[in-house]
Amino acid sequence: MLLKSGLSVKRALLYNGVSSLLCFLGMIIGLLLGNIHSSLGWIFAAAAGMFLYIAFVDMVPELSVGPPNAVQNLTLQFLGVFIGVLIMLIIAIYEHDLKHIIN
Repeated sequence: MLLKSGLSVKRALLYNGVSSLLCFLGMIIGLLLGNIHSSLGWIFAAAAGMFLYIAFVDMVPELSVGPPNAVQNLTLQFLGVFIGVLIMLIIAIYEHDLKHIIN
């Protein structure tokens, strides 16, 4: 991906190495903070935010492709986001019941 964006091989390897080191550093920080019970909510919130960011970055460029009618396209996009949020809300509300069903 970095090479396709026009970076040289040397610079792409440098950025890939920096990214790998930062991932390792993040893992260490996560392991250390994971032992502190009061920080778990913040860790989960940050992880959820990162997943949403990654999903939206992948999804937004594809949102312009769809039905030719702009209103229909916007309606389908809003409906998709609304259903996703609704599913997450249901999971959050019935989390304890779902744990018992799974176990």
